[in-house]
Amino acid sequence: MLAVASRRLLASIALLALVGCVSHLPPLPRDASVGAAPVAMPSPEILGNDAPPRMLAMHFSSLDLRRGTTWSGSFVTSTNTASVEVRTNLFSIDVPRTAFGVFAFKLALFDWPPIFTRSYALRVIARNSAGVRSEQELPLVMQ
Repeated sequence: MLAVASRRLLASIALLALVGCVSHLPPLPRDASVGAAPVAMPSPEILGNDAPPRMLAMHFSSLDLRRGTTWSGSFVTSTNTASVEVRTNLFSIDVPRTAFGVFAFKLALFDWPPIFTRSYALRVIARNSAGVRSEQELPLVMQ
């Protein structure tokens, strides 16, 4: 009888520990879109160098990443944005600027260790030349 109670207690503790480790994904922001076909993006907003950067729109080919695929993203920001960074606690991408207020990347996803297969909060960070930043979070799943 004591062994059964011990097993149940251990199972309950293990379940609570597992629930505590689950990543809680943020919702998709209103200015973000996902899909194979690019959407109409707005024009960059012209702002002075001392103004905080603004993220106007972002588009990702997918937020459900799979091995052996290509992942891309494009961003429209205010013209005073010096850099856009796409990151999780696993990786960081400095997105190349193609024009003032326009950034884009394209990556081939080869493989990753099984331990990295899970959900992440994807952070998109826009910074101006003074280091002032604007940040948004999106849900990302690596399968």
